[in-house]
Amino acid sequence: MNSPFSSSPLTIAREAQHMASKAEGIDCKAFQKMALVTLGVTAAAAASQVFLELWKELRRRDDRARGHGAGRGR
Repeated sequence: MNSPFSSSPLTIAREAQHMASKAEGIDCKAFQKMALVTLGVTAAAAASQVFLELWKELRRRDDRARGHGAGRGR
């Protein structure tokens, strides 16, 4: 595994899944939960990024439709 400061969340999830496959009992469940939470947070961050970009584009279109120029407005 790379340094924790340069790892992506997907790398951390993959390592947690790998450790879960080698662990037994409660440790296995903990690693599985860690991987699931990491993937969930990654998915939420990606979705929020997409929604923010769409929202900004819709605001730009609305400003243009109302007649505001590129350098004017809010």
